[in-house]
Amino acid sequence: MLQRFFPRYQGSIRRSLRLLGPAAVNVSAHEWITPIVAAFMARSLDPEGAVAGYALALSVAFFLTLPRLRIQALTLVFVEDNKSWQAVAAFTMGCAGVVVAVISAVAFTPLSAIIFSDLFKIEESLAHEAMGALKVLTLWGLFSVIRGHLYGVALRFEKASLLWLGAATGLVTATLVSLFLYNFFPEFNARIGAIAVTSAVILECAVATIGLLYRRTSDLKTGGARPTQRRILFFFIPLLFAALLPSVTFPLLNFAMARSINPELAITAFTLAFGVFSIMSIPANGIQPASLALFGLKESPQFVRLFAVIIGLLTAIPMVLLALSNTASDWVFGTVLGADDAVKIMSIQALQVLMLLPPWLALEQLYAAAIMSNKEPRGIVYINLGRLILLLLLVFGSLLLDSTEGVLVGSGIMSLTLFAEAIFAVIFGRSAFSSLRSRYAN
Repeated sequence: MLQRFFPRYQGSIRRSLRLLGPAAVNVSAHEWITPIVAAFMARSLDPEGAVAGYALALSVAFFLTLPRLRIQALTLVFVEDNKSWQAVAAFTMGCAGVVVAVISAVAFTPLSAIIFSDLFKIEESLAHEAMGALKVLTLWGLFSVIRGHLYGVALRFEKASLLWLGAATGLVTATLVSLFLYNFFPEFNARIGAIAVTSAVILECAVATIGLLYRRTSDLKTGGARPTQRRILFFFIPLLFAALLPSVTFPLLNFAMARSINPELAITAFTLAFGVFSIMSIPANGIQPASLALFGLKESPQFVRLFAVIIGLLTAIPMVLLALSNTASDWVFGTVLGADDAVKIMSIQALQVLMLLPPWLALEQLYAAAIMSNKEPRGIVYINLGRLILLLLLVFGSLLLDSTEGVLVGSGIMSLTLFAEAIFAVIFGRSAFSSLRSRYAN
């Protein structure tokens, strides 16, 4: 369809779609694998302890392995030739080492007991399950960082098929390993999920490594200056700050909703609505890595912006139709997700508040990619600092709205902060985008 209306950019459209698809799937891979491993854990000897223990361990592992979220972007920005690839690969291995050291310092020491037993205040049996799973997830953290780098290189060298193959490999591996452990070692409980996702990421890294060994000779050109580790580190630190913000958003939203009317229903309904929103937003989730790859491949910045906006709009259309259709929304939230009438109504209300966000999310990812492509990440800090300040103001301001439905509080705060983040990205990213336009024109 895009080729029909924009024939001038036929080649660019094909290239963009070829990069966007696997990038979006890769970013959202965890959302596909989690239900599968959870289904097998739910049939283990201690289903509740298995699923809850795995979820707790994974939440801690997510926080302790934040660098994995930004390694791909770093790779797309700095890898231009063989020299820069070697420099970024060295930095990646250093990052992976730090991640392993940090997660090991928690998983294999009394800190894990302090976190799960004293901080989370959960039962001893559940804490035992979580601690066992976290030990296994140490390797998951290591290879997740490496996978981000390898997939970034694959996108940079236009080997998007490796991401599709890697995603399929991860999905099949997680399923088969879960099935094997469920049949022969059901007593592993929470470790079933941890071993499955760890095995999946290890095989994904193997597939990506083998695929990149057969890269085209033209991909190995040299000539640019090799970036120093200091320069890469100073670029990476602001990206870590941006990765940290999502980890504090949901606790703050839950804090706000817990102090409104119907807090239990509100939190449940918002969780369901945002889950549906996240799944339907998968196409837009790949805009930032795809944009970084396209900027690196010297595509027209104006075209990349047009492409991002169109993908954002196309992502929003089915979401709007679902949110406004009583039949479709009743089926999704009532039949598929099994929500009772009260939760279903609130979930639909939340989705109606969120449904117009995808085009703004697309703009935010585009301009953030422009900032990173210029290797001046201070703008990323300003964007996320602005979002954090607004989030705090809205959360504490919501305490004055004690008669407002909690689900409207949660979805309203999320919508306003994400919309504001997009506006901040446009403001702080305009000069970076103009710089890319000037370089493209020359």
